[in-house]
Amino acid sequence: MKSHAAENFLPAEPGFHRTRADGLYDPIRFVFVNKNMREHILNERRTILDALSPLSRARQERIFNQYDPDERHRKFREILLIYGRPVNA
Repeated sequence: MKSHAAENFLPAEPGFHRTRADGLYDPIRFVFVNKNMREHILNERRTILDALSPLSRARQERIFNQYDPDERHRKFREILLIYGRPVNA
């Protein structure tokens, strides 16, 4: 009997990425990202990358590098500061 413990699975319906025709994923480009969204995006990326072959992983990483959720989170926090909101978001 085959053990599936070492296998990685791609998310069936990713919440923060769109499936492309070539089987890779495009990030949904949010203008602002709060802390929870940022964590979910990064976790989803790790799940996707862990499930891909080394060649596909390299291609996927190049796609992911085109959109930085950390930068979008910093911009969101800057907007909150402008309007005097707490920066815990």
